Amino acid sequence: MKNLFGDTTVRVIAFAALLLAFLLVFVAIRILLVPFVAALFVVYLFDPAITILRRRGIDPSNAFLIVLCITILAIGGVLVLMPASLRLESIAESKEAFIERFVTQLDAVERWANSKFPMFGSFRLVAEVNDKAAAIATRFFEDLPSWITNFAVNLLLVPFIAYFVIRDGKTLKRRLIELVPNRYFEMSLIMLNRIDGQIGGYLRGRLIECILVGAVQAVLMGIASIFVPQPYILLIAGICGVTSIIPYLGPLLGTILSSVLYLGSDLPMSSMYGLLGAVAAAHLIDNVLIAPAVLSQNVDLHPLTVALVLIIGGELLGALGMLIAIPVASSIKVVLQEFYANYQMQVRT
Repeated sequence: MKNLFGDTTVRVIAFAALLLAFLLVFVAIRILLVPFVAALFVVYLFDPAITILRRRGIDPSNAFLIVLCITILAIGGVLVLMPASLRLESIAESKEAFIERFVTQLDAVERWANSKFPMFGSFRLVAEVNDKAAAIATRFFEDLPSWITNFAVNLLLVPFIAYFVIRDGKTLKRRLIELVPNRYFEMSLIMLNRIDGQIGGYLRGRLIECILVGAVQAVLMGIASIFVPQPYILLIAGICGVTSIIPYLGPLLGTILSSVLYLGSDLPMSSMYGLLGAVAAAHLIDNVLIAPAVLSQNVDLHPLTVALVLIIGGELLGALGMLIAIPVASSIKVVLQEFYANYQMQVRT
């Protein structure tokens, strides 16, 4: 039967269809990347508890549901038992009052800087920060409803995706291995197991580090409160603990957020000094004691490599890129190591 279309037309249609398929996959990945990555975090963090329940004869998917319910009840209990320590009383009044207090505090900082360092007065650096910070604060309150909506949608998607990853993860892994040629079967299996172990160990280590950093921050702010007022101790400890999951940049981000909260509250500048001192001390303890003890055996990456991959991840995907940069770099390193080891073995034989 004679072909109704020429070979060139068929190729163009096939190429266009392939391009459209890649475009759809790219769009889907961009939309689902955040909940999918969050679901993988949940899977790896729940894995030890799920393993314990599996040894007792419970199906993995049911074990995940049990651990998820316990986690939700625990979080809900914390929010119910400690509401006064976790809510933002100073911001809840009105955004205008918060911004006004924030601008007033920055004006005081500008006057102090001009009196101590008159050579910088002509630049009006603090005034520039004042204007931009006020604009950022206003935009924050304007975008807050959409952020809450996106967070709620992702919050529903994350356990849904994690459930199916737990239920069908081994099947997907087995089918992926079946696609590999027999000569690379053992290498691929070792590679996947190493990547799985390193990512799981890194994420669980990061979680432990975040908890310890938050606890240390709370203790240090409690000590500082003996001398100067330190409200929102648990809230700021939680902020510093959560942001510390991003290496290097996380402590700076936590400090900025906590400082903005203090500048927008009716607090003396001595409270800000106490906060900054507590944050600096907690960061030092983290670098000297906590991080080396918790993460030393999980990811073997040079500090310069960590800094570079964080920059690349931040440029490509923003905050999410910085979160997944180290696990991705660690996985790439494992792949290169296994391919090199396999190549050396073939050369020697």
